Amino acid sequence: MTDRVQKAGASDADRVVLVTGGGTGIGAASCARFAQDGATIVLCGIDTAPIEQVARSISDAGGTALPMTMDVTEADARTALFEEITSTFGRLDVLVNNAALIGQAALAPAKTQTLDHFERILSVNLTAAFAMAQLAYPLLFKSGGSIINVSSVGGSAAQFNAAAYCASKAGLDALTRSLALEWAKDRIRVNAIAPGDIQTETTDALKSGWEKGVGEKSDFARTTPLGRPGTAGEMADVIAFLASPAASFVTGEVVRADGGFLLY
Repeated sequence: MTDRVQKAGASDADRVVLVTGGGTGIGAASCARFAQDGATIVLCGIDTAPIEQVARSISDAGGTALPMTMDVTEADARTALFEEITSTFGRLDVLVNNAALIGQAALAPAKTQTLDHFERILSVNLTAAFAMAQLAYPLLFKSGGSIINVSSVGGSAAQFNAAAYCASKAGLDALTRSLALEWAKDRIRVNAIAPGDIQTETTDALKSGWEKGVGEKSDFARTTPLGRPGTAGEMADVIAFLASPAASFVTGEVVRADGGFLLY
């Protein structure tokens, strides 16, 4: 087993869960939630420090985690990731496609947005999720595993200055249904979660920018009927449910976890 695996007494019988974008927000919360349930965690992200911190937290709590620094849009990096998973653990039970460009990094007026920016958002948010699912397929076929794509309410309702982001998430919803249909015969379930206004480091920075005159608050004028933002932990609970035996007859669904954000 590679010396980069941070291990503290996990059983070989535990599920192996891969979370992309696992260093912050919903990704980090999902890593912690699966580890709490006894799973072995593989987490990847473009920045080293956050994913290593999450891995340390898991190992300090008695779990096992392997952090991998990578850009999910790079084919060689994706291949190396799955080679590492196969050689180190020999299995994969759950893929959580969480990596995405969100917040201010994903916003631009449609009339001035560059094609490079538009295509970068689709590459991270949609194309990479498909590529990761393809690479995960052989391992998930063996385990009867599950894929959970982290989508957004933006896949169902338009947002100002977010044409590429909304298009990427609508595409991710369609991808979820298509893979679920095609791979059902192979015992691979594919679902998605569509969060609404969730309090994370990225959304905190976005809202802080509004206070400093960066961006437009009108971009997110809709309010949440439950009267508060959701938490990353609440999203992780839904993701864990979709990956669990309790959801064994659920596939092809995009589950809104939005506090009623799209009720009106």
